[in-house]
Amino acid sequence: MSKIMSLPPRLTDKDLPPEPPARVKDMPATEEPEAYSTLEVHHGQPSKLGGRPMSEGDKITDDNQDSHWGRYIEADKHAAPIYRPSSADGKIVSYDYDSHKEALTSEIETPFSIPTDVKEGEAQRSDDSHQIRILGLRRKVFYIMLAALLVVLIGAAVGGGVGGAAASRSKDSIAIGTSAPAATNTTATASYTNTGLAAMQWTDPNGTLYKRIYYQDADNQIREFAWDNMTNVKNVYYMSPEGELTERQAQANDSQAWEDDNFTGLFSGTNSTFLQAYWGQNIYNESEELVVLFQRDDFDNGLTQARYISANLTSEPWVSNNFPFAQPLGANFAMSLVSYRSGKHLMLYTIGDDNKVGQYEYSINDDEPVDSALVVSLTSQSTTPLTIDPRAPLAIVAQDNQPLYTDYGLTLPSCYQETPLTNLIMFATPDRSSLVMNVWNCTAGFQDHTSEIQPLQKLNTTFLALAAMSDRATGDGNVYLMFDNGTGPQVEEWTVPRRAGDPWVVSRKVDVNFLM
Repeated sequence: MSKIMSLPPRLTDKDLPPEPPARVKDMPATEEPEAYSTLEVHHGQPSKLGGRPMSEGDKITDDNQDSHWGRYIEADKHAAPIYRPSSADGKIVSYDYDSHKEALTSEIETPFSIPTDVKEGEAQRSDDSHQIRILGLRRKVFYIMLAALLVVLIGAAVGGGVGGAAASRSKDSIAIGTSAPAATNTTATASYTNTGLAAMQWTDPNGTLYKRIYYQDADNQIREFAWDNMTNVKNVYYMSPEGELTERQAQANDSQAWEDDNFTGLFSGTNSTFLQAYWGQNIYNESEELVVLFQRDDFDNGLTQARYISANLTSEPWVSNNFPFAQPLGANFAMSLVSYRSGKHLMLYTIGDDNKVGQYEYSINDDEPVDSALVVSLTSQSTTPLTIDPRAPLAIVAQDNQPLYTDYGLTLPSCYQETPLTNLIMFATPDRSSLVMNVWNCTAGFQDHTSEIQPLQKLNTTFLALAAMSDRATGDGNVYLMFDNGTGPQVEEWTVPRRAGDPWVVSRKVDVNFLM
């Protein structure tokens, strides 16, 4: 298995403009600007597509902006380490953006690939054991807060993205895809249905927005499609077929060199696990928190949390604890933001033995000692009307509907003080022929809103993977869909409406090229 997670550099006072933007000044005094982001990538059976390997010179040109594809994400544990300023355990990195900008050229280098020893090992393993899982936490760099959410947390994901696909198992279930078009396409292979997809975005102190899409190709390389001509520091996490979780870091001023970071070798997961991750940063008090959720073979009925926190450049070691509840090994799970407060008021969705979705309020508890009993951070379990096929594509994105009340002069519901955001839960039907969308908020609970995305759905299509991300600073959100309509896999970007009731639109076809 493998997972990837990318993080931006830490910001310091020198990175901040003299005057914050209006949206920062308008924030309540009790909330400090912070950056957060998430990304989850999942990959099942190695692809059997075969064919031409991507050359280093391959390039895609966008009419409106510079872009490229074919950059490999490095995962070689034997690469020479590089120097980087950091805190005691190497988490916080500060640098001057202007002096470290680097343009991407058509001479695409390949610093990132699945380790050779992993590939060789796969050939000797059983079909079950050579399934690869990749998780990526996308981190955004902001001068204010950006929420890239693979849906906020963890997210969004590749191969099923965060979470799983919802299936209608009973007449009472909301997760019914009857309003979506029926698909008859059967050309997608089993290897396609486990293809990985993930997305991340961040904004630099100058206000420039950057986007990345990561996908796994036929040769098991993890590839990056970039919307801009900038590079940036990245932390990349992956899980080997043996289950070891590894953290690699590349520096902004030397993005082709990678080194192990302090997470490497501390934890291991079961071969069938999904991985979820959350990262939060407050650029004013120089604090950050990072959480990775996964499943282990020796804890087969719940999730394990690995957590790292730091404050004022003082950091604590990684610690772990178990969350015991009905979560069978290999079942999907997802987190989503329901509040702007970093590390607090998250929502965790799990899938039980009966495929019923459980909903938990989830807090990283950054105001308590690291060695405290963190299991108390899972509270208020709710029974949901959703049933989900444990391994089908799923993504969650947050939507802020508070302006609806303001525009019409209505009073905000009291529950919006704690959980103001709406979760848009999108997943594939059991046969992956169509998508279903349910929404949850604190006032209405779960409701079926599949009709809102129906105009964008296509006939004779197999949905392979979903990923999502959102920007807390601007309110923008996107969902990425990998699908096959009989001509091979392709990726589209859908723009999430700024508020409920507005139309969804297909904002672009992402020109990622798959080996054929």
